[in-house]
Amino acid sequence: MSFAKDLVAGFDVPAEPAEEMVSHVDGPMKDSILKLYRSALMVGAEWEPALANVSAPALVFWGALDPAGQVEFGEKLGLAVRASQVMRLDRNHWTVLQKPAEVAAALEAHWNQPK
Repeated sequence: MSFAKDLVAGFDVPAEPAEEMVSHVDGPMKDSILKLYRSALMVGAEWEPALANVSAPALVFWGALDPAGQVEFGEKLGLAVRASQVMRLDRNHWTVLQKPAEVAAALEAHWNQPK
């Protein structure tokens, strides 16, 4: 199975964006990404404490069906950065590709909030 087909089947990525994305991934890039993911035993341990220092208004959106990162991680992230909202989208890992209009509307509303 091709990398694009794996994304479509395993992560519900729409076929056209999957093919476009994969066209930009070469062997060394894929190898380095896989090595990075496989080395991530304590995800966030080094940088997570610094999230309390984030001062910009934040919005978190997360795929509730994401097999790579549980939605509870997104909720924890939202609390850490004092997000105005944590959107639980009924999608997989690639929420921006799977629900682009919904994500765009949420971003626009977030950016247009009074400061």
